[in-house]
Amino acid sequence: MRDTSIEIGRRIKAARKAAKMSQTDLANRINKTLRTVQKYESGEIVPSIDMIGQIAEVLGVLPFQLIAYERQELRIKSLSDIFYILNELNNKTGIRFEIETKRTSKDGKWSCALKFDGNDPANPYNADLCKFLEQYALQRHRLESYWTTKEAFDSWLDESLSYYATEVLQDREHEELPYAERIKRRNELEQQRLEARKKAALADSDASEK
Repeated sequence: MRDTSIEIGRRIKAARKAAKMSQTDLANRINKTLRTVQKYESGEIVPSIDMIGQIAEVLGVLPFQLIAYERQELRIKSLSDIFYILNELNNKTGIRFEIETKRTSKDGKWSCALKFDGNDPANPYNADLCKFLEQYALQRHRLESYWTTKEAFDSWLDESLSYYATEVLQDREHEELPYAERIKRRNELEQQRLEARKKAALADSDASEK
């Protein structure tokens, strides 16, 4: 992360000089102290995503041009690699996905989906995932229906990846519980799920009677 912060600072400094603006000028424009801007440029601290957007607007550049991000070479050779990536995603804090599967006995259709609750306060990155996937679906459709070029699609992707590059994910810690405590917590969760299903069934019943 240190190398990334230094590179972001270098890019901010270069863009500021290109805009013929002093550190004091930039600080005044973004409502920060001179010392804060100095820390940004030295790599001592990393600006938030929103602050990078403000700095970019003031300096007349695009936000992704200030962010030091390069696509990682990700080799996917088998389905096992995909499954491993899903498990790694599950092991990060701030993200939570539900798995929905649907089988219909009549026509044999079968589908599954990963569902991210964009309003989950316990997992704030879900909202970012939802925003990205919404735009990805649109951009992919435009590419596959010949409304845009592969170059334009890659440019959009690079900008999107750069925008979120400073959001560093942390590993989720899984508790190792004694057997009795694990069973206790499992029963509590099962009771909560049972009560939730009862409430949902009651709400459906009330709705059907109206």
